[in-house]
Amino acid sequence: MKWLISQFLKKFDQIFFVIFGERRSVMRYSRFTGSVGIGVVVLFSALGLIAQERDFEKKVEVDKLPVPNENKQLFYLQRDPDENTVVYQLNMADSIIDAEQPVNVYWIRYAEGGVRKDLNFVQRTMAYGISHKALGNGDFELRLAAYKRLPLKLSYCDKHKKYLVFAAINNREAILDRIFVRIEGGSMFSPDIAYFELSGRDVATHARVTERIKP
Repeated sequence: MKWLISQFLKKFDQIFFVIFGERRSVMRYSRFTGSVGIGVVVLFSALGLIAQERDFEKKVEVDKLPVPNENKQLFYLQRDPDENTVVYQLNMADSIIDAEQPVNVYWIRYAEGGVRKDLNFVQRTMAYGISHKALGNGDFELRLAAYKRLPLKLSYCDKHKKYLVFAAINNREAILDRIFVRIEGGSMFSPDIAYFELSGRDVATHARVTERIKP
């Protein structure tokens, strides 16, 4: 019981730090927010994270993962420990790309019957969310929250008559199709990432290309 309480308080402090940028005890948090309701939600979230930590020991069989085919899908991301998939979708209105938010990001929760869900705060800001910078001529530079050193480019392709995301894969310009993240244990807040695997198609030859990047 003491171990559970200790782990609970540790996870609560991690969540509070992510959201508010400082560490506080449960009682100080309640006084700080003045809201018991918010405190209860965060407390239960912390308990859930304790249970979920053990899931990161599981490994998926990459070749058996589902392949999403969403409307205006740009690329998708999959990772251990399950088949749930993050989809990156072009955001357009009346055939015009939304310059304020060119990419929509959401879950397909295959492990929950294939329901679509938005990313939560932590997922959006620390892991699977994406930032963008306008480059002009309707192009955008994209960067994943979890690995900002990897620049991606959202650009209209005249040959394919649609927007695509391009990346350098094995020193070749490629159309990005999938990112896979291999996780070797750890926790939701601190996963031990073995590698990111980029998969796509060579722009010139359309040959399949892959590259594993160790963070």
